[in-house]
Amino acid sequence: MNPASGKWVRLRIGLVALGLLAFGLYISGRFFYLQVIRGPELREEATREYQKFCPILPVRGMIQDRNGTELAVSTRVSSVVAHPSQIKDAARLSRQLAPILGFKTRDLQELLTRARPFVFVKRHLTPEREEAFRAWEAAETQKARAAKITGRTDRDAVYLVPEAKRYYPQMGLAGQVLGFCNIDGQGLEGLEIQYDKELFGKPKQCWNMTDARGHIVVTGEKAWDPDVMGNNLVLTLDRTLQYIAEKELSAGVEKFHGAGGLALVMQVKTGEILAMAQTPCIDPNRYGKFDEYARRNRQVTDCLEPGSTFKVFIAAAALDAQVVKPGDKFHCENGHWRLGAKEVIHDVHPYGTLTVQQVIQKSSNIGTAKISHKVGPKRLDHYLHDFGFGRRTGILFPGETAGLVKNLVKTRSLIDRTTVAFGQGVSVTPLQMTAALAAMGNGGVLMEPHLVKEVVSPQGKVVTAYPPHPVRRVLSQQTARQMMEIMATVTQTGGTAKEAAPPGFTVAGKTGTAQKIVGRAYSHSKFNALFVGMIPAEDPVLAITVIVDEPKGAIFGGVVAAPIFREIAAQSLRVLGYYPKEPPKDKNEPVLASMLASPAAAATGPAAEFAPPKLEIPQGPLTVMPDLRGYTIRQVLTLLNRSGLHCRFEGSGMAVSQEPVPGTVITPGATCVVKFNSGA
Repeated sequence: MNPASGKWVRLRIGLVALGLLAFGLYISGRFFYLQVIRGPELREEATREYQKFCPILPVRGMIQDRNGTELAVSTRVSSVVAHPSQIKDAARLSRQLAPILGFKTRDLQELLTRARPFVFVKRHLTPEREEAFRAWEAAETQKARAAKITGRTDRDAVYLVPEAKRYYPQMGLAGQVLGFCNIDGQGLEGLEIQYDKELFGKPKQCWNMTDARGHIVVTGEKAWDPDVMGNNLVLTLDRTLQYIAEKELSAGVEKFHGAGGLALVMQVKTGEILAMAQTPCIDPNRYGKFDEYARRNRQVTDCLEPGSTFKVFIAAAALDAQVVKPGDKFHCENGHWRLGAKEVIHDVHPYGTLTVQQVIQKSSNIGTAKISHKVGPKRLDHYLHDFGFGRRTGILFPGETAGLVKNLVKTRSLIDRTTVAFGQGVSVTPLQMTAALAAMGNGGVLMEPHLVKEVVSPQGKVVTAYPPHPVRRVLSQQTARQMMEIMATVTQTGGTAKEAAPPGFTVAGKTGTAQKIVGRAYSHSKFNALFVGMIPAEDPVLAITVIVDEPKGAIFGGVVAAPIFREIAAQSLRVLGYYPKEPPKDKNEPVLASMLASPAAAATGPAAEFAPPKLEIPQGPLTVMPDLRGYTIRQVLTLLNRSGLHCRFEGSGMAVSQEPVPGTVITPGATCVVKFNSGA
């Protein structure tokens, strides 16, 4: 090889090497550009091609009554979601889906063209809309197969995902207590918001892997993922007692044409609230149809003047301070007592000399005022605050108010200090009043009222328990016993509440008729009728407060509220297993005529009571309507618990008729009406 040829070969080798070096540098630069500079962007774009992001919202825990009856549950529903960036013809898709989902075409198109990777199109479809959407999906898939389309279609970018929707199977029962949730399952009112952290659970993210056409082939989504399920809430409420309280309260308010009413049932020894009823009530399933006033739990959030019901706490303070005895006498000025030049206190009826016991029995304003003067402002202020007035009870419920009790030591006006004795110039909540009353039946110990027994995990483990909690001793045992004896005379002959005691039971209570404040003055036409009481008087089980707002015709607590108390107390005691010790004297009494089958049953107690037929619960879901005749309310509730029916009960006692009739195929979501008769 000559030198010229060798030089040319070396040149060619150098050029090839230089070209390879340049190509290598280009490949390396391109690799660096794609992997490092644009790497995150391209990876995200590639991921969007084969993965679909779907958030998994938590499945909210259940709320149950003390016996396990479901008051709030989360049910499975479907929602429509979309990936706007994968939709090619949003206009055509909008025209197809708008009538199915209940949209205007223009609004749906705006939603499907948003600059977002994921959107919710329609939340919580009704069964009819879900069925229509699935039919559309099947039709679009069939069209794609017929046209032999192998690529991704717009139908693949819109699909269904499962969600949990809050549902209240008892409808309006305890609506203001339970509260309600928004569409995402977050609590907005009542116990739902108070225990939102415990009930809501933990949200998760889910990625679904898709094929070339966008069909989901691998999913990270589970219908009811244990990781997202919230804890369950077990209440102190008893579903049956709540129903009784709401039913009787509504009947009483309707009878006297009241603007509304409240009824509270509490266990004396523990402070557990068994029923918290108010009317008008709300249905949490349709909370948007009710205004803010109707949604409030007025037992906790609203204050009122207690009227004459407050007199028992004045008398208790005087007896406990040992400034008076039950037999001490006070001159009641024949119904007209002048405190000053313009200040005059009146009684409804003119009385002469009355003992402390008679002052409470007859409900004398003047007698109670004179008793309060004996106690003195400093001691009275101490006792009222010890009873819990003017401070929150400690119940775990949103919006509780403390009420208002003026500082009697600093109050200079004699009339202002005096009117507190008969419940004017002081504001309390029904919850405060019931808890303070129960303290007298509990030997003088004030218990903290509570609505929740425990928080339970989805696996059934108790996370948090709320046992009975004594707050403080308010009265001595002797004073508490004296007050029970004094209050028992209120419901006996000569008292103001002869209609309060169910036949065979004794009741210790107090009536009240409180003028409402309109503007800055007391109204002469608008009143609250009240009755607070404990039953049985000798060993109280229940403390019950009944308030009727603005009754018409009759206004007195002994006439309006006491009969409602009687009906609630009688039926509640029967449910709890307490029976009268003696038969009714008058068989025409309007209270549970069958509480005793005969005089012999009264002597033998509960063992001689009518025994309902043995309850046989079929296995699996209930698909055919059983014969409910002869069963109690509690047995009917147990039997229909797995039927999916919305139950409405009328009357009390044993079931006598039903709709649908026995043997009818059950349609979940339908309404079942069962009528009960106490004489059955």
